[in-house]
Amino acid sequence: MKNFKYFNKISLNQILSERNGETKLGEKIAIPSENNLDMNAIFSETDAKFVVYGIKEFAGIKANFGRPGEKHSWDVFLPTFLNIQNNKFLKGHHILVLGCFDYTEYEEEIKSLNPNESKDLERLYQIVSEIDKDITYINTLIHRANKKPIIIGGGHNNAYGNIKGLALAKGIAVNVVNFDAHTDFRTLEGRHSGNGFSYAFDEGFIKNYCAFGVHENYLNKFMLHQFKEHWEQLKMFTFEEMKIRFEKDFMTSLNNVSKSMKSTFYGIELDVDAIENIASSAMTSCGFSTTEARKFINFMACNSNASYLHICEGSASLSSNPENMLGKFITYLVTDFIKAQIALTK
Repeated sequence: MKNFKYFNKISLNQILSERNGETKLGEKIAIPSENNLDMNAIFSETDAKFVVYGIKEFAGIKANFGRPGEKHSWDVFLPTFLNIQNNKFLKGHHILVLGCFDYTEYEEEIKSLNPNESKDLERLYQIVSEIDKDITYINTLIHRANKKPIIIGGGHNNAYGNIKGLALAKGIAVNVVNFDAHTDFRTLEGRHSGNGFSYAFDEGFIKNYCAFGVHENYLNKFMLHQFKEHWEQLKMFTFEEMKIRFEKDFMTSLNNVSKSMKSTFYGIELDVDAIENIASSAMTSCGFSTTEARKFINFMACNSNASYLHICEGSASLSSNPENMLGKFITYLVTDFIKAQIALTK
């Protein structure tokens, strides 16, 4: 894959801040061998169960008329993640940091494209479709190697490749839960960050889909109709039901979601625009707390059928907060997922 950049020892040493008397996670993780950059060989040579990789693109967000950022989640996540402590709560040997997709070749073109112009919009759709192929392929390989991907960054368009890769590897339709202020279940008008789930559902890769924490103000007629028509497969828990009107309890709702997901393999998607005042393409002043997001990840990851974690839409450049705030938040979510999964094997 020409757009994939493998993580290596040089990059690790540039990021790692070693300290006497301490062992950082980055000192114990697995990384690809520079002598063999074949993905299947990399996966077979490590016992690490979790494969962490990044996606650096904003094409899907721009194609959905959103705000592209200037700095990717992967770049602010990695320094924080690698410099946490390697201790009894989390050991680095469980983790392979593989690298990231870097779509620099599209960057200038994407910046020049205007989604309000039909030809430009079609080109953005084409770019997103090309990215879909990469994401589907790598996820398929990871799952076939009996490992679990943790995907950091990009627009929520990448949910499509995550879901399709899991479904192809397992040979069945899979479930997915999405912690998000939006359903991302827009019409099939061309690929962008707002319709990854509707495309995956239409093509038969999704068995059951749950949108958790959706804001009612952003539900259009098409979405409401789809969730009503396919009520057995499509579930929705709105933010207002849980946090404003108190019609549904947060933890009880989580338990109900888990029951609907755990019968087969499922993915966990989290869009940071669901979290109050976290830098994202659709940053919100009213949302869940960071602690509630962590509870969600921990709860949903406490099952062996939880097959991947994707954290998307973050961009430190879209907030006045220090960029390491986003990196720390994503690190908490990733470590919560891994810890919950490891606890299942004890």
